Amino acid sequence: MGIDDASKIQASRGTTNGVAEARLNLRLAIADYDRIRPLIDGRVRADGFDLAVTTDDIVQFCVRPVYEEFDVAEMSMSWYIAARARGEPCVALPVFPLRMAVLGYLYCHTDAPYTHPRELVGKRIATPAFRYTVNVWLRGILRDHYGLAAEQMTWVTNEAETNQYVIPRGINVIVVPDKPIGQLLVDGEVDAIMSPTPPPEFRRGDPRIRRLFRNARSESAAYFRKTGIYPITHTVVVHQQLAREKPWAAAELVRAFRASQALCDAYYQQDPKRLSLPGAAFIVEEERRDYGANPWSHGLAGNRETVETFIRYAHEQGYIDRPIPIEEFFADGTLTV
Repeated sequence: MGIDDASKIQASRGTTNGVAEARLNLRLAIADYDRIRPLIDGRVRADGFDLAVTTDDIVQFCVRPVYEEFDVAEMSMSWYIAARARGEPCVALPVFPLRMAVLGYLYCHTDAPYTHPRELVGKRIATPAFRYTVNVWLRGILRDHYGLAAEQMTWVTNEAETNQYVIPRGINVIVVPDKPIGQLLVDGEVDAIMSPTPPPEFRRGDPRIRRLFRNARSESAAYFRKTGIYPITHTVVVHQQLAREKPWAAAELVRAFRASQALCDAYYQQDPKRLSLPGAAFIVEEERRDYGANPWSHGLAGNRETVETFIRYAHEQGYIDRPIPIEEFFADGTLTV
């Protein structure tokens, strides 16, 4: 889709007995990402429905079933995969509003001697909860590419597991509910942190904490070059009844998200001076070099291997009890959009 077409999307609206259906009013819950703002402010509009957008903190899409409250909602991949496998009435669109360079979310004490994840065998790893999507990716990647299995470490958590998740047998978990994971690390009670967000100590520049990979940005780019995977951590889900009764709407939502992303990409690529980053010109060039022209793509065509890898990790780590074909996780009519 060209940039000139991005704000002029036309949908194939449903008909009943040859009569066009009325426009749908859909409630969308999603975080305030730059790539979503063209949908929020109306620069991207889809024929056939109107979106009333509610923005929320990213964390909210990891800790509660938002799809029960809204027609369309962002959702953590691990939460969604498990809910779908249980038969809850939600189904995903091949829309991926959040991806993360997950290798940058491993931390250790600044004075630690670690230079490779294998050195964490037998160590204590703190994480808010075992279940988070970032942890699914990290545990899978560390096992597949660095020779470190979850069973080889002791896990220290401070949150209860939710979404009916049960930690697999063979995983040693200690719950310390009253102490943040960053404090556990700087106090020497754990050896490393695996977290979906940087610990506050790291954000404040505490000199006692560093990333495990000393050049995590380079390590992440190398993983992408090796695998073609930029880890997807959130998707977008709709109520199953909507997807079944209005299949044209599910497909049109995919097109709308794709058009919104296209406007965002063009904004940065056409003139990096728009960004409030002193190194913006270099950053945009480096990101394109390392990740290609369209790392935030929607649709299954360019994301099948990434999603199938996540489903495999989810099965291996106990989020789903059986291998499930990728097609069962996405709405009919969206698989080839």
